[in-house]
Amino acid sequence: MKFGNLVIAGLVTGSIYAVFAVCVAVWYRVSNILNLAVGDFAMVGALGVDNLYRVKGLPLWAAIVTTLAVVGAFSYLYDQVVLRIALDGRRQMEGIVVTFFFTFALSFFIDGVAKMLFGTDVHAAPALWNGASLSWGSLHLERAGLLVLVCAVIIGGAFWVYIRYTLGGKAMEASGENAIGARIAGIDTRRYRRLIFVGTAVIAAIFGIVESPITGYTYLSGATISLTGFLAAAYGGFRKPGRALVAGLSIGVLEALLGGYVSAEYGDTVLYAILATLVLAWPRGLGFESAVTQ
Repeated sequence: MKFGNLVIAGLVTGSIYAVFAVCVAVWYRVSNILNLAVGDFAMVGALGVDNLYRVKGLPLWAAIVTTLAVVGAFSYLYDQVVLRIALDGRRQMEGIVVTFFFTFALSFFIDGVAKMLFGTDVHAAPALWNGASLSWGSLHLERAGLLVLVCAVIIGGAFWVYIRYTLGGKAMEASGENAIGARIAGIDTRRYRRLIFVGTAVIAAIFGIVESPITGYTYLSGATISLTGFLAAAYGGFRKPGRALVAGLSIGVLEALLGGYVSAEYGDTVLYAILATLVLAWPRGLGFESAVTQ
């Protein structure tokens, strides 16, 4: 059944968009900064595990643990050395410089280091679940695709529950809404910013490890992934990880259906035309007005 398989393929692709959209949205919610380097952490996760496992000969579990530890340590140091000075120093930086520049520059830095360490070829971490594709009648789903979809739902759902139903989530919201007021109320906004930045970096790296057997990665893959996450997060107003998850999945399904029924060559063109039309026709409902005015 063509329609069913296209929907499944779209959900898998949309899961990729969704995870990075959630990571972008949740950190923007706490810091009012767009993390344009989130895809680069996924790239480092995939290429790092591949290099340690295939080239260095480490066991797969050791390669994964080592890579995630490096990503966590690096993101922590970046927050302490760069973001802390930019946001919490005597001359606090505001506006477009903070919103875009520091993570945009970080993306270029990670790409350059990755090129030196891993080269320019396409690589992927080993598949975590090998075997034939799963079939239900005429419907087929690769095992790696199922893992990707499950990861997306768990990550997006966990952040939604955390923000909506926990005290820490409410404190995180307050940090993004009014940092000064939150500090007066006793909330350590710097700690929440750091925890979410490091946490989303590690989550992105984990997802890169899980997803890379499907698409493969090069040192330049991170920028493309960040862009797709940015796009899906925009449909959640950059502040709603639950809506960003749904937006990412929906964009993936729409992309697959357009490619299957309209044109594989021009499907992306039609997709972005539709997305732009939706923004023009219904900005408030899609969250774009809140993203600009809050």
